[in-house]
Amino acid sequence: MSRQLSFKDTQYQFAGHLRDPENNPAPENIEPRRMTIYRELFYNNIEGFVANGFPVLRQITADEDWHNMIRDFMVKHRCKTPLFHEISREFMAYLDNERDLKNDPIFIKELVHYEWVELALSVLDADVEPVQIDVNQDVLDLRLKISPLAWSLAYQFPVHQIGPDFQPEQASEQPVYLLVYRAVDDNITFLELNPVSARLIDLLNDGLTGQVAAEQIAEELQHPNPDIVIEGARGLITDWLQREILV
Repeated sequence: MSRQLSFKDTQYQFAGHLRDPENNPAPENIEPRRMTIYRELFYNNIEGFVANGFPVLRQITADEDWHNMIRDFMVKHRCKTPLFHEISREFMAYLDNERDLKNDPIFIKELVHYEWVELALSVLDADVEPVQIDVNQDVLDLRLKISPLAWSLAYQFPVHQIGPDFQPEQASEQPVYLLVYRAVDDNITFLELNPVSARLIDLLNDGLTGQVAAEQIAEELQHPNPDIVIEGARGLITDWLQREILV
Protein backbone atom coordinates (compact mmCIF):
# COMPACT_ATOMS: atom_id res chain seq x y z
CA MET A 1 0.00 0.00 0.00
CA SER A 2 1.25 3.51 -0.82
CA ARG A 3 2.10 5.71 2.15
CA GLN A 4 -0.68 8.16 3.00
CA LEU A 5 0.48 11.74 2.56
CA SER A 6 0.84 13.82 5.71
CA PHE A 7 -1.07 17.07 5.96
CA LYS A 8 2.17 18.99 5.31
CA ASP A 9 2.94 16.89 2.24
CA THR A 10 -0.59 17.51 0.97
CA GLN A 11 -0.10 21.26 1.44
CA TYR A 12 3.11 21.19 -0.60
CA GLN A 13 1.44 19.16 -3.33
CA PHE A 14 -1.53 21.51 -3.32
CA ALA A 15 0.69 24.61 -3.56
CA GLY A 16 2.89 23.02 -6.21
CA HIS A 17 -0.15 22.29 -8.35
CA LEU A 18 -1.43 25.87 -7.99
CA ARG A 19 1.95 27.25 -9.08
CA ASP A 20 2.57 24.84 -11.95
CA PRO A 21 -0.49 22.71 -12.76
CA GLU A 22 1.01 21.36 -15.99
CA ASN A 23 3.87 19.65 -14.17
CA ASN A 24 2.45 18.97 -10.70
CA PRO A 25 -0.67 16.81 -10.24
CA ALA A 26 -3.35 17.93 -7.83
CA PRO A 27 -3.90 16.04 -4.56
CA GLU A 28 -6.15 13.06 -5.23
CA ASN A 29 -8.64 13.80 -2.46
CA ILE A 30 -9.74 17.24 -3.74
CA GLU A 31 -12.72 17.51 -6.07
CA PRO A 32 -11.54 18.66 -9.56
CA ARG A 33 -14.18 21.40 -9.71
CA ARG A 34 -12.92 22.89 -6.45
CA MET A 35 -9.32 22.54 -7.55
CA THR A 36 -10.15 24.52 -10.69
CA ILE A 37 -11.62 27.31 -8.57
CA TYR A 38 -8.51 27.40 -6.38
CA ARG A 39 -6.23 27.52 -9.42
CA GLU A 40 -8.14 30.37 -11.02
CA LEU A 41 -8.39 32.40 -7.81
CA PHE A 42 -4.70 32.00 -7.09
CA TYR A 43 -3.58 32.87 -10.60
CA ASN A 44 -5.99 35.77 -11.05
CA ASN A 45 -4.95 37.34 -7.75
CA ILE A 46 -1.24 37.17 -8.53
CA GLU A 47 -1.76 38.34 -12.11
CA GLY A 48 -4.00 41.18 -10.96
CA PHE A 49 -1.53 42.49 -8.38
CA VAL A 50 1.35 42.42 -10.87
CA ALA A 51 -0.75 44.07 -13.61
CA ASN A 52 -1.91 46.82 -11.23
CA GLY A 53 1.63 47.33 -9.97
CA PHE A 54 3.13 47.62 -13.45
CA PRO A 55 0.42 49.06 -15.72
CA VAL A 56 2.83 50.30 -18.41
CA LEU A 57 4.60 46.95 -18.63
CA ARG A 58 1.21 45.26 -18.92
CA GLN A 59 0.10 47.69 -21.61
CA ILE A 60 3.13 47.09 -23.83
CA THR A 61 3.22 43.29 -23.38
CA ALA A 62 1.15 41.00 -25.62
CA ASP A 63 -1.42 38.89 -23.76
CA GLU A 64 0.26 35.55 -24.40
CA ASP A 65 3.68 36.85 -23.43
CA TRP A 66 2.25 38.48 -20.32
CA HIS A 67 0.50 35.37 -19.04
CA ASN A 68 3.54 33.22 -19.80
CA MET A 69 5.64 35.62 -17.73
CA ILE A 70 3.21 35.55 -14.81
CA ARG A 71 3.19 31.77 -14.84
CA ASP A 72 6.99 31.73 -15.00
CA PHE A 73 7.06 34.09 -12.00
CA MET A 74 4.77 31.77 -10.05
CA VAL A 75 6.79 28.68 -10.92
CA LYS A 76 10.32 30.01 -10.34
CA HIS A 77 10.05 32.60 -7.56
CA ARG A 78 9.40 32.01 -3.87
CA CYS A 79 7.88 35.09 -2.29
CA LYS A 80 9.11 35.85 1.22
CA THR A 81 6.36 38.20 2.37
CA PRO A 82 2.66 37.78 3.24
CA LEU A 83 1.89 41.38 2.21
CA PHE A 84 0.06 41.76 -1.08
CA HIS A 85 1.58 45.17 -1.87
CA GLU A 86 5.03 43.56 -1.63
CA ILE A 87 4.28 41.30 -4.60
CA SER A 88 5.64 44.05 -6.86
CA ARG A 89 8.97 43.98 -5.03
CA GLU A 90 9.02 40.18 -5.32
CA PHE A 91 8.41 40.49 -9.06
CA MET A 92 11.47 42.75 -9.32
CA ALA A 93 13.49 40.11 -7.47
CA TYR A 94 12.24 37.52 -9.95
CA LEU A 95 13.46 39.65 -12.86
CA ASP A 96 16.82 40.09 -11.14
CA ASN A 97 17.42 36.48 -10.19
CA GLU A 98 15.25 33.97 -12.04
CA ARG A 99 13.91 35.45 -15.25
CA ASP A 100 15.52 34.70 -18.61
CA LEU A 101 15.44 38.20 -20.08
CA LYS A 102 16.72 37.51 -23.57
CA ASN A 103 13.30 37.93 -25.21
CA ASP A 104 12.15 40.81 -22.99
CA PRO A 105 12.48 44.54 -23.72
CA ILE A 106 15.97 45.77 -22.97
CA PHE A 107 14.53 48.32 -20.54
CA ILE A 108 12.25 45.95 -18.59
CA LYS A 109 14.11 46.01 -15.28
CA GLU A 110 14.38 49.80 -15.18
CA LEU A 111 10.74 50.28 -16.21
CA VAL A 112 9.60 47.87 -13.51
CA HIS A 113 11.70 49.67 -10.90
CA TYR A 114 10.28 53.04 -11.93
CA GLU A 115 6.73 51.73 -11.71
CA TRP A 116 7.46 50.09 -8.36
CA VAL A 117 8.70 53.42 -6.96
CA GLU A 118 5.21 54.88 -7.34
CA LEU A 119 3.70 52.07 -5.26
CA ALA A 120 6.51 52.13 -2.71
CA LEU A 121 6.15 55.87 -2.11
CA SER A 122 2.36 55.65 -1.91
CA VAL A 123 2.52 53.18 1.02
CA LEU A 124 5.65 54.53 2.71
CA ASP A 125 5.01 55.46 6.34
CA ALA A 126 6.99 58.62 7.01
CA ASP A 127 6.20 61.85 8.80
CA VAL A 128 7.62 64.94 7.14
CA GLU A 129 7.57 68.38 8.73
CA PRO A 130 7.65 71.20 6.17
CA VAL A 131 10.50 73.68 6.53
CA GLN A 132 9.36 77.03 7.89
CA ILE A 133 11.30 79.76 6.11
CA ASP A 134 11.62 83.26 7.46
CA VAL A 135 11.11 85.84 4.72
CA ASN A 136 14.52 87.29 5.52
CA GLN A 137 16.23 83.89 5.43
CA ASP A 138 18.37 83.00 2.43
CA VAL A 139 17.56 79.40 1.53
CA LEU A 140 21.15 78.92 0.41
CA ASP A 141 22.29 79.24 4.04
CA LEU A 142 20.19 76.27 5.18
CA ARG A 143 21.37 72.72 5.62
CA LEU A 144 18.75 70.65 3.84
CA LYS A 145 18.36 67.12 2.60
CA ILE A 146 15.88 65.27 0.46
CA SER A 147 12.64 64.15 2.12
CA PRO A 148 12.09 60.42 2.72
CA LEU A 149 9.02 60.88 0.53
CA ALA A 150 11.16 62.03 -2.40
CA TRP A 151 13.59 59.75 -4.25
CA SER A 152 16.29 60.93 -6.62
CA LEU A 153 16.80 58.29 -9.32
CA ALA A 154 19.02 57.72 -12.33
CA TYR A 155 18.21 55.39 -15.22
CA GLN A 156 19.82 54.37 -18.50
CA PHE A 157 16.46 54.63 -20.28
CA PRO A 158 13.79 57.39 -20.26
CA VAL A 159 11.43 55.17 -18.28
CA HIS A 160 8.93 57.98 -17.69
CA GLN A 161 8.28 58.19 -21.45
CA ILE A 162 7.89 54.49 -22.24
CA GLY A 163 4.52 53.38 -23.54
CA PRO A 164 2.86 51.73 -26.55
CA ASP A 165 4.20 54.42 -28.88
CA PHE A 166 7.72 54.64 -27.47
CA GLN A 167 9.91 51.67 -26.55
CA PRO A 168 13.64 52.46 -26.81
CA GLU A 169 15.93 49.77 -28.17
CA GLN A 170 19.14 51.14 -26.67
CA ALA A 171 20.21 53.07 -23.62
CA SER A 172 20.36 56.86 -23.62
CA GLU A 173 23.72 58.50 -24.22
CA GLN A 174 23.41 60.29 -20.86
CA PRO A 175 21.77 59.10 -17.63
CA VAL A 176 18.11 60.02 -17.18
CA TYR A 177 17.63 61.74 -13.82
CA LEU A 178 14.20 61.76 -12.18
CA LEU A 179 12.94 63.04 -8.86
CA VAL A 180 9.83 61.14 -7.79
CA TYR A 181 7.97 62.35 -4.71
CA ARG A 182 4.71 62.07 -2.81
CA ALA A 183 3.05 65.46 -2.77
CA VAL A 184 1.05 66.91 0.11
CA ASP A 185 -2.15 65.64 -1.54
CA ASP A 186 -0.60 62.12 -1.60
CA ASN A 187 -0.34 62.10 -5.38
CA ILE A 188 2.90 60.70 -6.76
CA THR A 189 4.64 63.24 -9.00
CA PHE A 190 7.90 63.20 -10.91
CA LEU A 191 10.28 65.93 -11.97
CA GLU A 192 12.87 65.42 -14.66
CA LEU A 193 16.26 66.62 -13.48
CA ASN A 194 19.37 67.52 -15.41
CA PRO A 195 22.87 66.52 -14.32
CA VAL A 196 23.37 69.82 -12.48
CA SER A 197 20.15 69.69 -10.44
CA ALA A 198 20.76 66.01 -9.67
CA ARG A 199 24.25 66.90 -8.47
CA LEU A 200 22.80 69.66 -6.29
CA ILE A 201 20.54 67.18 -4.52
CA ASP A 202 23.48 64.83 -3.94
CA LEU A 203 25.55 67.61 -2.39
CA LEU A 204 22.69 68.76 -0.16
CA ASN A 205 22.32 65.18 1.07
CA ASP A 206 26.04 65.20 1.84
CA GLY A 207 25.38 68.00 4.35
CA LEU A 208 26.47 71.01 2.34
CA THR A 209 24.52 74.24 2.41
CA GLY A 210 23.02 75.38 -0.88
CA GLN A 211 25.63 78.11 -1.13
CA VAL A 212 28.58 75.76 -0.74
CA ALA A 213 26.98 73.17 -3.01
CA ALA A 214 26.36 75.74 -5.75
CA GLU A 215 29.92 77.05 -5.49
CA GLN A 216 31.27 73.50 -5.77
CA ILE A 217 29.10 72.82 -8.82
CA ALA A 218 30.26 76.03 -10.47
CA GLU A 219 33.87 74.98 -9.85
CA GLU A 220 33.22 71.48 -11.24
CA LEU A 221 31.63 73.00 -14.34
CA GLN A 222 34.38 75.62 -14.60
CA HIS A 223 31.54 78.05 -15.16
CA PRO A 224 32.74 81.52 -16.22
CA ASN A 225 30.04 83.18 -14.09
CA PRO A 226 29.47 81.29 -10.80
CA ASP A 227 26.72 83.74 -9.80
CA ILE A 228 24.49 82.23 -12.50
CA VAL A 229 24.91 78.76 -10.97
CA ILE A 230 24.28 80.13 -7.47
CA GLU A 231 21.08 81.90 -8.52
CA GLY A 232 19.94 78.77 -10.32
CA ALA A 233 20.51 76.75 -7.15
CA ARG A 234 18.54 79.31 -5.13
CA GLY A 235 15.59 78.99 -7.50
CA LEU A 236 15.67 75.18 -7.44
CA ILE A 237 15.91 74.98 -3.66
CA THR A 238 13.06 77.46 -3.24
CA ASP A 239 10.87 75.40 -5.58
CA TRP A 240 11.79 72.13 -3.83
CA LEU A 241 10.98 73.64 -0.44
CA GLN A 242 7.58 74.76 -1.69
CA ARG A 243 6.94 71.22 -2.91
CA GLU A 244 8.18 69.85 0.46
CA ILE A 245 10.81 67.83 -1.36
CA LEU A 246 13.49 69.11 1.03
CA VAL A 247 13.51 68.87 4.81
